[in-house]
Amino acid sequence: MSKPYICDRTYFNSFLAESIVSFVEYKVNVGGCTAESFLSVMSLFDRHCTNHTEPEVCLKQDTVLSFLTIGPGEKNSTAIRKSSIIRSFGRYLAAVLRIKDIYIVPKLVKRGQKTFVPHVFTHDEIARLLHEADNYQPKQEYTKTPNMVNCMSCMFKMLYCTGMRISEVSGLKKHEVDLEQRVIHINQAKNDNKRIVTISDSLADACNTYLELTRDCKTSNIYFFDTGSSYNDGRVSIQRAYTYFRRFLNGASIEHKGKGFGPRMHDIRVTFAVHSLQKLSQLPGDINVHLTSLSVFMGHQSIYCTQEYLWLTAELFQNTLEKMEDYTSFVSSIFDEKVDDLDE
Repeated sequence: MSKPYICDRTYFNSFLAESIVSFVEYKVNVGGCTAESFLSVMSLFDRHCTNHTEPEVCLKQDTVLSFLTIGPGEKNSTAIRKSSIIRSFGRYLAAVLRIKDIYIVPKLVKRGQKTFVPHVFTHDEIARLLHEADNYQPKQEYTKTPNMVNCMSCMFKMLYCTGMRISEVSGLKKHEVDLEQRVIHINQAKNDNKRIVTISDSLADACNTYLELTRDCKTSNIYFFDTGSSYNDGRVSIQRAYTYFRRFLNGASIEHKGKGFGPRMHDIRVTFAVHSLQKLSQLPGDINVHLTSLSVFMGHQSIYCTQEYLWLTAELFQNTLEKMEDYTSFVSSIFDEKVDDLDE
């Protein structure tokens, strides 16, 4: 049997030195990684931390983000790699060493040559966004798509109340929405992952109001959300929904950071997951069971996709981690770093 790897303590000098050493040894001896794959980044981070001294082990947001700021001439791939390693270090501090004051770097979303952090809407922002969708008044009457505004009001409520993808909502057929049984049958889903989602009382009210408002509209009678136009059988296009999303953001005074940086319409799904996890973490019982249920509900390929949402809000992850009964499998999975899109 080979001897366990021992990290050279003299490499590190900051207030995090001992924690970095134990992290490096953990990655090599438990995770099976090679020290060379991340030692240089941890050495740079240690040097950075000498200018951000703290009285005890912690990982402050400003310390992390200032280290991850892309410098002149730095490649995007380098920034992603640094972010991935520091995120793994933060998770180690939180899950293994049980340090409470830890900022976890959210996984970056890649768009072309740019990367950004997904936007998690606050409860107040969501309320403002839905209010705008409910009260939006177009500058002129849409004669070709008379039902579009009514569609938007209900569609955005469904996006937030169910966490469905916009492609799933826009593609819903009339027979797939059962308001009496309070269920939605998603038959056209990503990865061919068919599933059933439940309809809350508030969403049921919104759907019934929408149907009542559109009762006299001429529709193709195929899609649940129908523009009132014969074009594309009345289906609302994703691009058209995004156009309204940008209008609602503007009306709700929620800053859009530019093309490729969001907030994205997909971030409503991200927000549903985070807000749901916040509620689930307050319930009695094994949190892993709740996570599994949410994973199935959202149509994720595995629970590990759902666990990624834990790290998007500082107020959420520590309380949830403390409720995890079996840390071993969780810890090994969260150190399996990936750089693909958050919801792929």
